[in-house]
Amino acid sequence: MRMRIAVITLLLLAPAASSGLVARETDSASRVESQQLFVKPLAADPSKEVNAQTYTFAPGAVLPWHIHPDADEIAYIIEGTFTFQRAGEQPKVLHAGEADYVEPNVVHRGMNLSDAPVKLFVVRIKPKDKPLVTEVPAPQQ
Repeated sequence: MRMRIAVITLLLLAPAASSGLVARETDSASRVESQQLFVKPLAADPSKEVNAQTYTFAPGAVLPWHIHPDADEIAYIIEGTFTFQRAGEQPKVLHAGEADYVEPNVVHRGMNLSDAPVKLFVVRIKPKDKPLVTEVPAPQQ
């Protein structure tokens, strides 16, 4: 029985292993931990909500390219050095104590290219009826 499980696991993993980029991003994204702090209605507009989270990126973790549909995002670096990239732009390095704002629907990704964990505090203001995040294809360079 163990042998069957091992063979099935290898067969299922083989396609992912043949594409190094996909395998790394999938594995890498799983090295990001998040903690939901709160989700509350936006007082000025009840059709929107405020979503606050903390994230910890393990060394080498890379999120896939994504957007936050119709949502504003503010990220504050609590600890470490974080690399942030918008589609069509060079990566931007942010250090502890720095923050960044991402406009709605901007294709972007975050990376920890350092050898130490990175901690972020992120606030998003989003429509209640939209997902928090939507993965998108990697932009053409």
